Amino acid sequence: MSSAPAVALASWYLLDRDNRVIDVSPDWDAAAQAGQGGGNAFRHGVIGRPLGRFLAGDTTRMFIESALQASRLTQQPRLLNYRCDAPALSRQLQMRLQPLPDGWVRVEHTLVQAQPRATALRFETRSAVLLPSPGTPPWLRCSICLWVCTPQGYWEPPEHVHAARPLHVDYVVCLRCQAEMTPPG
Repeated sequence: MSSAPAVALASWYLLDRDNRVIDVSPDWDAAAQAGQGGGNAFRHGVIGRPLGRFLAGDTTRMFIESALQASRLTQQPRLLNYRCDAPALSRQLQMRLQPLPDGWVRVEHTLVQAQPRATALRFETRSAVLLPSPGTPPWLRCSICLWVCTPQGYWEPPEHVHAARPLHVDYVVCLRCQAEMTPPG
């Protein structure tokens, strides 16, 4: 059962041609707080910083940079449905990339649906210190749909994953989400 969000947030940020965050919407801090974001998620931690600093995983960075570049080159908006969950909340959002003059892009995020999770689930980005022994495949998590790939290679929705402690993952973009972002034609 889904529920409407308590506050309808439609946040945006403005990127210059070098993908540096130049400005954010007036409701930015409220959205960061609702998403249980840390100190760097608030306005003062975002303005003036490169977007790539906030993207986990090389695949995710390349995916988003490609989408931004495609929007700039075609001068057409691009839409991307994605999830951005908090530990106890499942959230479906839509990202709209709106190209502007001089290579700038306005990136809008609209909350489509939110619902409480049955059990809280936490993820942490794997670091070099936490690497398992050689030969042990990592857990992967899609940055767009948030599905998780087990070390055995099975993709599962996050609702099917149960872990007592934070799960250490590498962030990627799954093939299904890569295909969804590809323009039709």
